[in-house]
Amino acid sequence: MPPQPPQAEQATHPPRVVVANAKGGVGKTTVSANLVGALADRGLDVLAVDADPQGNLTEALGHLDAYEAEPPTLFDILLDADARDDVAAILESGAEADLLPSSIDMLGATVELVAAHFLGQLHNGDVVDDPDAVETATWVLESMTQLVTPATIGSDAHGYGLLDDAVARVDAEYDIVIVDAPPGHNPMFKNALYAAPNLIVPATAEASSKGAVDRLFDEIAAFETDTGREIDEIAAVTNRIRMSTNAADEMTAFLAEVFNDVPVYEIPERVALSYAYDAGESIFEHQPDADVTETFGQLGDHVIEAFDLKVTA
Repeated sequence: MPPQPPQAEQATHPPRVVVANAKGGVGKTTVSANLVGALADRGLDVLAVDADPQGNLTEALGHLDAYEAEPPTLFDILLDADARDDVAAILESGAEADLLPSSIDMLGATVELVAAHFLGQLHNGDVVDDPDAVETATWVLESMTQLVTPATIGSDAHGYGLLDDAVARVDAEYDIVIVDAPPGHNPMFKNALYAAPNLIVPATAEASSKGAVDRLFDEIAAFETDTGREIDEIAAVTNRIRMSTNAADEMTAFLAEVFNDVPVYEIPERVALSYAYDAGESIFEHQPDADVTETFGQLGDHVIEAFDLKVTA
């Protein structure tokens, strides 16, 4: 197993769950925000982490202003080793959960995160043995970026531990961490997986979601090989079901087959979920008598049971 990234010392770390798919538009943030609401409704102290540069979870939990805040933002926290100790300063407090918000700056972070990956391989992996070549390549990479240096990645051999390191500095005060990941095929997605190796997969009730789930597992397999980090499936969600259609039934059956040892939850399409998003609240806060609260509550209860968490509500 490659060396693990440096993390701030904490007495304990709570479980972390990532909500992820290989494609966008599958209701990922709906699941993330309402899972946060379900867990908060059960009395847990939740830290929500918006790892998607689009900032949807930041908006869904009522912190849109934070998405356009002045530095330091998540961009600085991840990429500037000197700023990472200040992660607590950018946390947003909320009625249901605290939030590590995304930032509009993260839309331009791909080059920086790719550079962090290559620097990790250069300095801590076994890709290049020639010190002169390492020095030259490091100079080239640093010249292409704003903040990334070898100090950014520490002893990380793959450069995907930046979010993990940031969250580790603040998560000891919480019962659980929920991470909303960006769609796959990019280094921020891999940072989200590394930070939260317990996976919930949302998929829409349509045929195209099958290919996305297949691609997700291909990407996870490659990620596990590269990092030595094992990803455990916790649950799946068939999202945005429009009554009982063949596509919905087929997708639910497909997920039940793929996730044969974890539950698959079915979430119907409800305008109340859109209204809750617009209000910056989960459905538990916005309309607790909505029918979907029961299913999201079941998902929350499953997560609580999976990690043997103690509830107070």
